[in-house]
Amino acid sequence: MRFKIFAASVHGKKYFERGLPCQDYSSELEFDGVQAIAVADGHGGKDYFRSDIGSRLAVKVAFEQIKIFCKDISADENFSENGIKNFEFKIWEEWTAAVKRHWRENPPSDAELRWQTVSDKYKARFASDEKYIPVAYGTTLICAVSIGRQVLIVQIGDGSCIVFQQNGEFKKPVPPDNENFANVTTSLCDFDADKKFRHVILNCEEDSPIAPATIFLSTDGLDDCYPIFENEQWLYKLYAETIIDSMICNGLSLTKDELRTELLPYMTEHGSNDDISLACFVTNDFNLLIRARTAYLANKLREKIFSRRQKERNEYHDQQP
Repeated sequence: MRFKIFAASVHGKKYFERGLPCQDYSSELEFDGVQAIAVADGHGGKDYFRSDIGSRLAVKVAFEQIKIFCKDISADENFSENGIKNFEFKIWEEWTAAVKRHWRENPPSDAELRWQTVSDKYKARFASDEKYIPVAYGTTLICAVSIGRQVLIVQIGDGSCIVFQQNGEFKKPVPPDNENFANVTTSLCDFDADKKFRHVILNCEEDSPIAPATIFLSTDGLDDCYPIFENEQWLYKLYAETIIDSMICNGLSLTKDELRTELLPYMTEHGSNDDISLACFVTNDFNLLIRARTAYLANKLREKIFSRRQKERNEYHDQQP
């Protein structure tokens, strides 16, 4: 299945106003029948003082490894679990090597503004043991790789992958990580990060009702614009009733421009105040997208009718002596 793809990152208010760089990074990749998107969210805390660089290197390394990983996979071949595990390990291994190389080539000094805010504890750790250096560059990562009739999603840390299926239903297919809660997340900088990746393979057979019409990857700056206990439902509404609706009515090019210049900047300013990244696969078949959107609206109508009837039944029973 072929997709149209895009990726966008916007600078969050809480970093911009402090004169700090955007901690997020996102990008897209196409080569030899392979398509990929990725989002990464640098942690931004004072001890993660180079996490903006860490997120950029995470996406760069992921795309380099995707080229190697997919080189010998044909369009008719399925991803193997061993291959995926090795792919995840290589992302972590090569990212760790990349940040240590950046450190050696750019040793911190008092002239580096953010170095001045690093805690004494971590300054001592960075000086005494090279194993701590990746902490300075700590970041999450989500990437999606499409080849043939399948899409592989790989994730470490927080953020969301949400799939809008051809049957009009939304799914969050990547297994949850119980170590992610509140402001705590797993990270590429963890000592055992290679064991903390989660992944899922999506079936993209075009006649399958659960095949993706769109796949959205987002950093937690978008997720945190909404209440935590209703987060997914609000995201579904945003994707179906704002973004997908705009794609259908206005086209993908205009929608991408509006996301970068209007919607995402508005959401960070009035929502999370955090950097926001959003990347997407969108089916090339816009008739399919329209059918999926129609099915979504039909599902919503059925839910509304069921809820109203349930409410009427409850009120009727409450009135009985």
